[in-house]
Amino acid sequence: MKRPNVLNLTCPAIPVVRIGFVGLGNRGILALERYMHLEGIEVKALCDLRKENIERAEHILREFGRPEAENYSEEGMWRKMCECKEIDLIYICTDWLTHTDIAVYALQQGRHVALEVPAAMSVADCWRLVDTAEETRRHCMMLENCCYDAFALTTLNMVQQGVLGEITHAEGSYIHDLRKHYFADEKAGGYHNHWIKLYSQQHTGNPYPTHGLGPVCQWMNIHQGRPYGISGFHVLASGRSVCLCRTGVWRILRRSGAEL
Repeated sequence: MKRPNVLNLTCPAIPVVRIGFVGLGNRGILALERYMHLEGIEVKALCDLRKENIERAEHILREFGRPEAENYSEEGMWRKMCECKEIDLIYICTDWLTHTDIAVYALQQGRHVALEVPAAMSVADCWRLVDTAEETRRHCMMLENCCYDAFALTTLNMVQQGVLGEITHAEGSYIHDLRKHYFADEKAGGYHNHWIKLYSQQHTGNPYPTHGLGPVCQWMNIHQGRPYGISGFHVLASGRSVCLCRTGVWRILRRSGAEL
């Protein structure tokens, strides 16, 4: 039996969203700081293998007058955090290769999930996320931040207002030189055990092309409530990607750029 998709999934409103953070390194700690400026949220749990990161997070909670959070610092303790019924949402900010496993388990425990880019590292894992979200009827959102910057939202508003007419061709790119972080000490902005450097030694190209594709998909109304999507996707040796999308009419998107 075919399950209904979750493109327009709605769930009962949660007056105060109780959040568990897993991964409190460079990006995770910045995410926690941003959440301190939001109303209607409570940080219930902090999870990281490094106790100093949890201590930094606890300091931020105290600094903003927030209640103390349960902490999980042992290997594999993220599972116990996901099982906690006092948590509504799991925010995943770990290394890329662990995103899907944590997200799938959290959904299976009845939690909503927000996870950093990229949500998955293979087509098979993409389908694991889709299938599990459909089975559990829980929100699973990849936090593609480039869809929400000032330029992207301004352009989206212009498109929706008809200022630019019908968009039939769009190009996007994303170039981010991270090489200085590859060799930096973790306390100076580097990555834990240099995981991103090790990954980049074995792979080329951009691991998250959605930085370029996400905003233009919004402008073209691709996958917005209807199960249309990218029909063809080709990555050229130059790093430029070309895809053909269908949303009632054929439209062309091009993106270029690389993660260095």
